[in-house]
Amino acid sequence: MQIFVDADACPVVDIVETIAEKYNISTTLLCDTNHILYSDCSEVIVVGAGADAVDYKLIKLCDSSKK
Repeated sequence: MQIFVDADACPVVDIVETIAEKYNISTTLLCDTNHILYSDCSEVIVVGAGADAVDYKLIKLCDSSKK
């Protein structure tokens, strides 16, 4: 199991990471260059600041994780 989070201005990133860590689930935070995040608990993927860039990357990651 994997958790992907569109973390641009997401108010619950801390909660997601706490629960994921409790249940040993790897988490990936996605953000654009306008909202760069740092995390000790999650992988962080930074994408370009284009319209819906994070959403498109998230779709690609979800699609490839099903294979």
